[in-house]
Amino acid sequence: MAARTSTLRLASRLLHRTILSPTPSISSLHHQHHHHNPNIFSPTSLLRNPQFFFSTAARRNPKKVDIGARARQLQTRRLWTYALTFAGVAGFVILVLNNFQDQLVFYVTPSDALEKYRANPSRNKFRLGGLVLEGSVHHPPSSPEMEFVVTDLITDILVRYQGSLPDLFREGHSVVVEGFVKPLTDEIRAVGMSEKGKEVTAKARSGEYYFAATEVLAKHDEKYMPPEVAAAIEKNKKKIDEEVEGKEAAAVA
Repeated sequence: MAARTSTLRLASRLLHRTILSPTPSISSLHHQHHHHNPNIFSPTSLLRNPQFFFSTAARRNPKKVDIGARARQLQTRRLWTYALTFAGVAGFVILVLNNFQDQLVFYVTPSDALEKYRANPSRNKFRLGGLVLEGSVHHPPSSPEMEFVVTDLITDILVRYQGSLPDLFREGHSVVVEGFVKPLTDEIRAVGMSEKGKEVTAKARSGEYYFAATEVLAKHDEKYMPPEVAAAIEKNKKKIDEEVEGKEAAAVA
């Protein structure tokens, strides 16, 4: 009886120790795997500790990084950044230059203005300098615009301006008008005026273009005229004188 009782007590103690014993940790399992437990990756162990299995596999097979490919990728991104930045700056500069060029208005004679307009009709804004042709000033009764002719002694161009002319505006004197070259229509050609006026402006009205002025500047002396315009008119004057002299010499001969 005593032996039986001792055996029961021993079995009870062993069962109690088995129930109360703690579950082995990952570190302990790893330690046991290296030292005492070759069956750590048995099916039963994998089911009990899957995270430990996969983390261990990842540590054993680390992903290799291609340093050369990574460097090439960074270099390509850097080059694209530089290219886009350069394109943006270049586009901005082009827009600024085009806008600045559009704002530029050059002093030209009627001959130069028509030549430039024919070469590039999109650039039709000018500061036109020349002499007001005597007898050409006219205010058509059916139009709010004043008309007069500006000449460089070679080319005459009809100018139309809506507004009050400056007090110093005079026929036969220098003038500078700012505006746009436009095609001359039959309606403008047919504006009524005296026979004398028609005769004076016949050359200008027979042309293909007229000048729509937005501003008229005038002064009595030639100092107001831009130097390039004054030089062109003087050159044309000499050319006309030489032609007249040549005709007279031919007639005498």
